[in-house]
Parts: sequence; structure tokens; C-alpha cells
Amino acid sequence: MIDPKLLEKENVFYEEHDPSYGAVYIYEEYLASIRSPYQQIDVIRTKEHGKMLFIDHYMMLTEDSEFVYHEMISHIPLAAHREATRVLVIGGGDGGVVREVLKYPRIQKVTLVEIDEMVIEVCRKHFPEISKSLDDPRVEVVIGDGVRFVMESPASSYDVIIIDSTDPYGVAEPLISQEFYQACKKVLGPRGVIIQQMASPFFMPEVFVKGFHNLMKVFPCVSPLLVAAPFYVSSDWALAFASPSPEFFKKELPEGWWTPPGRLKYYNPEVHRASFLLPNYIKELLEMAQRGPVLERKPWL
Repeated sequence: MIDPKLLEKENVFYEEHDPSYGAVYIYEEYLASIRSPYQQIDVIRTKEHGKMLFIDHYMMLTEDSEFVYHEMISHIPLAAHREATRVLVIGGGDGGVVREVLKYPRIQKVTLVEIDEMVIEVCRKHFPEISKSLDDPRVEVVIGDGVRFVMESPASSYDVIIIDSTDPYGVAEPLISQEFYQACKKVLGPRGVIIQQMASPFFMPEVFVKGFHNLMKVFPCVSPLLVAAPFYVSSDWALAFASPSPEFFKKELPEGWWTPPGRLKYYNPEVHRASFLLPNYIKELLEMAQRGPVLERKPWL
């Protein structure tokens, strides 16, 4: 039975998603509470799910479930683009995406651009098994603005761009602008692929519509895909997959196209294919995005 005075307890971390809904985390130890120049960073340790990372009071990862999101945002593009050797990661200061990318022996270069150095420092201290991937000699860590980095990068300098940012609204909204996507297209060249965290289509449909509208204005090949990430609000979490060319824009992997880079806990070719199958309300959101950048209505109402 839920304690009616639960929120009054000292060992409760509350995550609010709207005035009517939130999530409660009961912790055994409060490990970190840091205010960086950019955001609030918190780490708690729970009995059942290990340590959890929060940014601005929103859950970013749990030790026991992070593999789902990190495998999907990493292996979707790298399985599709089987010739990729150069990867740019924007955000992802915890190191989870970089860990998955480095499982492919063909990878020669990974650049991680993280605007907040404190995220990396906190994760190195409290999530060393994840963040140790950043010490690989193939990895270059750049502390800086991901948008500016892409704008200033030479043409065709990366094969894959993975945008593992916080939700793309407010200060992160430039990450879903047409100007940013144009720069990404230049950096990728004609054969590259890009994948981006696009938040919850149910709780943030306005972000979904605006992001996909701008993406479709720039890239000819665009599709949402869904990840059933534990602890992420609304169950279905949206990623955006895009490319200037159909060559490596693979929503389904042909037989023999991909070889697993070792043991994976979640991702496989069947999950790859299934993740691109969309429920009707998301199809309607995508139709709105084709018409314009503004959410016309919530299609489930």
C-alpha cells in the first residue's frame, strides 16, 4: 500500500511532468546535488534500481535500465550504416552512447561534445562503469556547445551523428532548428545518418511536431522510431532517424547486413524493424509535422 504521506518523507525525490502527473523515487542515499552553470545535477542511490542520474529534476538514467535507451540510440544508426567509422555524439556526457559505439571494431574516431563539464565529472565519480568509455584513445571529448561545434565542422567529417541531449526545448531548442539540421547535413555528407532524442510524443507533442517538421525540411529520408525505455515518462520515447540518402537509411536490416558487435541486452534486428512501426496518434503527429511546425491538436483527444 502506498503511504499517503510519501512526499513528506526525507528520502523521496520527486519528478514532476505536468501539474497532474509525476514520479516518486525513494532513495537510500543522496550522493550528489550540484548546480552547474547550466543545470541542476543530482544522483541518488536506490535499493532496487541502483544509482540514478537526474538533470534539472528529470531522470536521465538508472544503473539497471540504461542499456535499453543507450543500445537503441546507438545501434540503430550503426547497424544501418555498416560502413561508418567516424561518429559525433552531442550530449551524452554520461558515456553510455560512447560505450555502445565503441563495441564496433571498425570505429576509428568518436567525438563527444558536452556543454556541461560537470555532467562528465559527476558521472566519472558515480557511474564509472559507464563513463570509463570516455578514456578510450579513439575518443575525443570536447567541452562546448554542440550546435556551434557542428556549425564550425568541415563538410563530410562524420558518418554518424548521435544527438543524446536533454529534451530539445528551452535552451536546447536550437538542436531542432532547420539551421542546425542544415549544418548536420553538411557535416554528414551525402551518405551519413543522424539520430536524435526527440522526447515523449505524448507529453511533449509540440516538440515532436516542430522537430520533425524542421528535420523533414532538410533531410529527404526521415522517420520516427519508438523506444520503450523503463523509467522514461509515457513509456514510448521518440527518436528521430534521418539521412540525405536512402543508402544507409535502413528501417529494416537486410539478411546478413549486420553482425552483432558482441552481446547486447536489448537491441536486435527484429527490435530495429519493430521500432519503426508507429501507433495511429504518432502517425497523425507526423502528418501535422509535414504541414507545419505547430501542434494543431492532440490527436488522442
